Amino acid sequence: MKYIMKAGVLYQKDRVTVRIKSSLASPAKKVLSAEGHLLLQTDICNMEVPPDRQGDVRFREYIMTAGQEKPLATAKPNYTEGDDPMAVGWPVCRLPRVDNAQVQINGRTYCLTMQNGQNYLLTESSQKIVIQILHRGLIGGWDIEAEEDFSPDVICGIFIFCRYMEQENEFLIV
Repeated sequence: MKYIMKAGVLYQKDRVTVRIKSSLASPAKKVLSAEGHLLLQTDICNMEVPPDRQGDVRFREYIMTAGQEKPLATAKPNYTEGDDPMAVGWPVCRLPRVDNAQVQINGRTYCLTMQNGQNYLLTESSQKIVIQILHRGLIGGWDIEAEEDFSPDVICGIFIFCRYMEQENEFLIV
């Protein structure tokens, strides 16, 4: 299935399927139906971190819930190969780069990979691409291709996970 994401709205053949609603004060986001009904929510959960591992993204989990207690999907971010601060130390002038996350959706495991700041892939363990998210360049928005197994609200949730991963790479100014 082919979709276009523009300004937080997911379109399929010029028809609004779902929308993303953000909060200014937190990373939590809501995915709403075209009629405005809540379909699912996403957020970032920080786990308990040992004192010597403060700031390590591997102690974060992205969570997608659809009203039930058990999450519909989770993602655990990880550092780029060769940029693990436990192996190479913390960089002086930047944060260690995050470019992938292990995603669990309905008991199945996937890998979400940031190819660059504008292209993302969700792949199965067999390396089959199940969701591809590509930035549209100067015209703005995102082209999204997904297997039919994924509903528009879950596709939006995966898109939000991509944006969370991108935020992990932003330089913090205090």
